[in-house]
Amino acid sequence: MILGVVTGLLGALCQAIYYFVAAYVGSRYTLSTRAMLVFSHLLMGGASLLGVALLLPGSGARLEAVWMPLLAMNVCYLGGQAALFRALRRDVASRVSPLLGLKVVLLAGVTALAAEETLSVLQWTAVILCGGAALAMSLAGGRLKPSAAGWIMLAVAGYSGCDLGVVALTRGIEVPGLHGALLSVFLAYSVAGLLVAPVGIGLSRRQWRKAFKTWPVASAWLVSMLLMFIAFSILGAVHGNIIQSSRGILSIALALLATRLGLGLADPLKRGRVFYQRLACAVVMAGAIVLFQLG
Repeated sequence: MILGVVTGLLGALCQAIYYFVAAYVGSRYTLSTRAMLVFSHLLMGGASLLGVALLLPGSGARLEAVWMPLLAMNVCYLGGQAALFRALRRDVASRVSPLLGLKVVLLAGVTALAAEETLSVLQWTAVILCGGAALAMSLAGGRLKPSAAGWIMLAVAGYSGCDLGVVALTRGIEVPGLHGALLSVFLAYSVAGLLVAPVGIGLSRRQWRKAFKTWPVASAWLVSMLLMFIAFSILGAVHGNIIQSSRGILSIALALLATRLGLGLADPLKRGRVFYQRLACAVVMAGAIVLFQLG
């Protein structure tokens, strides 16, 4: 349990970093949403194929039992990823990323309806607090642009489907411990690289020459997923997302740090009304995480 919480928090930190890196790389090198999606996933796919080659032999993995969740999670994931890139091009990361915390509400409802996971009253309270704090944290800096709102909701739906697939994959592959979690993530992103490759057909040579510029995006996301797969395999989808929702807090902290350091991000954050509103939301979200643990 402790390992799941620690890896979940570290994964949330890497995701918070990823949002800023993705926004920076996309604007710095004028890469389209399609180019960002294709190039970063081809790089992750190449690294993941190497990981599969190292971990699969002798693992006893039941690949025939997980091909369906593997395919389904990748379709949901790639749809969510494309929607997130679209949202980040229309609004700033510190307003967009907290809204991914709404996943926990959707996942709690889905798992409850499917009778896969029973939550206590305290845990349902934590879910509602977490979702409300995520929404309030985003709105504290101003209303999300309508052009970004629809895309972030699609991202929430896509990532939720992916998270359910992650749990099914890591548990269905029947390879225990860290070995199983690592093999699962490498299998997932090997397939993602193959699925996304045809999407790159038609991209200009000018865009392809910038393919390796997306390596920071690929690195930040792959590391975050390595950590989150471990957390999800231990904690499950709802509990894992409660921990993962701390990325909203961390996004605010990174925006404040970047502003202090004068890094010139698109969404500078200074002390004042917005800062303290978001700090209050962060306290509520931290309380929700503790409440879920107690429940």
